[in-house]
Amino acid sequence: MSKLTDEEIEKYREAGRIAAIVMKKAKKIVTKGRKLKYICDSLENEIIKLGAKPAFPVNISVDHIAAHYTSPIDDELSLPERALVKIDLGAHIDGYISDHAKTFLINATKSSQNLRDVAELALDKAIKIVKPGVRPGDIGEVIEKTIKGKGLVPIVDLSGHVIQRWKLHTGITIPNFKPKIDLFSQKLGEGSILAIEPFVTSANGSKNIYDESYTFIFSQSGSKAKSDDAKTILEKIEHFKKLPFALRWLDGLMSETRLFAALKELISLKTINRYPMLVSKSKTKVAQAEHTVLITEDGYEILTKI
Repeated sequence: MSKLTDEEIEKYREAGRIAAIVMKKAKKIVTKGRKLKYICDSLENEIIKLGAKPAFPVNISVDHIAAHYTSPIDDELSLPERALVKIDLGAHIDGYISDHAKTFLINATKSSQNLRDVAELALDKAIKIVKPGVRPGDIGEVIEKTIKGKGLVPIVDLSGHVIQRWKLHTGITIPNFKPKIDLFSQKLGEGSILAIEPFVTSANGSKNIYDESYTFIFSQSGSKAKSDDAKTILEKIEHFKKLPFALRWLDGLMSETRLFAALKELISLKTINRYPMLVSKSKTKVAQAEHTVLITEDGYEILTKI
């Protein structure tokens, strides 16, 4: 990995600063009865207002939904009377990405508060060991030890990741557990950008998740299109440069019937990838915490903290 220039680091810092500011807005608007679509649209618009672009659709995952829920076009869902709400958002400046997540509580039970607190604690302890030469498996070991030490369970099917320009996931995984084999032994050097994100569930919960059939997030992976409608969508999504996009970002391009038919075509041609909604296998509540971290010469810098 080539060394980052000062200009590149500043773009990562600005993307991180914007994500942190927008997360503070999330804290104000994640309230009982609020429409999920209002929250997604508001936070994405705030990212744009502050001079960046969304690195991916705002994820708003409630209770046992672990990840990858963003509002579809006509979403009428509202936050319930009592909820554990995960907001995962990202900003980018010219492709330099930040990724930030927090868990918010609405009239929470003590068990939900504990899930949130332990996710934050695991993230904090994991970040503290970051320095040149750290291995993804080292980070995962700290996360697992911290979570299990509090009598809870990490979701092992979900993980953090290394970020590069225009690449939210580079292929290098930051696990949420201590690896049993040498898959995560690559040493990470100065200038690496890490998204560290523990997911926590209750002791009687499953450490695994499963894909729901619902998919509202996609990304471009190819360039084939046959029908005119598919070509229209392709022309639109090429502006996202293979970063994830929301179904609702295509609202107004054509009727929903035509839109879904064209998306089905693009999926079959492997032109776009699906990111289905991910749900706790045991239907237990899941908490999440995430920061984007830069490995510096002698340690780390949290980019999504102000």
